[in-house]
Amino acid sequence: MKEQDTRAQSSEASPQYLVSPELLKTWIDEGSAKVVEVTTHLRPGEAGFTSVSGRDDYDLAHIPSAQYLDLQSELSDNGSEFRFTRPEVAQFEAAVSKIGIAPQDQVVLYAANHPMWACRVWWLFRLFGHRRVAVLDGGLSAWEAMGFELSTEAPVVPSTDYQASFSPDMLIKGQEIVDRSSATNFCLINALSARQFVGEGPHYGRPGHIEGSINLPYSHFLDDQMKFLGLGALRTLFSDDQLAPDAEIATYCGGGIAASIPIFALALLGKESGVRLYDNSLSEWAQQKSWPMAVG
Repeated sequence: MKEQDTRAQSSEASPQYLVSPELLKTWIDEGSAKVVEVTTHLRPGEAGFTSVSGRDDYDLAHIPSAQYLDLQSELSDNGSEFRFTRPEVAQFEAAVSKIGIAPQDQVVLYAANHPMWACRVWWLFRLFGHRRVAVLDGGLSAWEAMGFELSTEAPVVPSTDYQASFSPDMLIKGQEIVDRSSATNFCLINALSARQFVGEGPHYGRPGHIEGSINLPYSHFLDDQMKFLGLGALRTLFSDDQLAPDAEIATYCGGGIAASIPIFALALLGKESGVRLYDNSLSEWAQQKSWPMAVG
């Protein structure tokens, strides 16, 4: 089957999670979706990576009707020692209330650079009980490739009183991973690059990976246009055991962002129950000297 056919299958199978630019355009024209840009940048520096808001990208040009949410300042716990720790319920409620989102709204997320940012915020919406949330396949580039217009206007919308419902079963803590390392039905997925997995290149205090984890780099889920592979291609990345209804899967990366990519892919394949994200990932794990890491 050709790649474009498998991608079309994916969109039809899970339209609530992955939408095309054409479908989003229809929803915008109908006024039936709330669009949110979440572009964020990681900039290398002497002390490692720093995160930079993508608000300037949004102000320069964005999808018409789109609002902007800053993942770092609005959707992360800035009292945490780790960069992108998930926010408390009240902080999430305040952020989405400010841009006029209600629990019943269809939300579509996108980024101007990489889909991992949209997938992270998709996961956050799901974590706080919002079910009608999707990612724009290919992000802003795919929208522009269709010749659709852009805007520089930030819409003014009435605020809402959003009430979230927190789902702790979507999270796993580091100590839980330590305790479950020998469980037969537990699979721990490292979503970083193959070089980082073996201990080469940028690391988070200690090189390598959590002992016992397997490597499924986030880049393997995407094509060269930053669109998700079709269902058939995504399915080949996972084993039958991993896709089994009773399988327990946890994903991690450096700080909980790239790890949302395999979680999103699993959701496209219908595997959501038993899937958890290690939020602070190696940023926390590498600091715990007694927690085992491996290289090579």
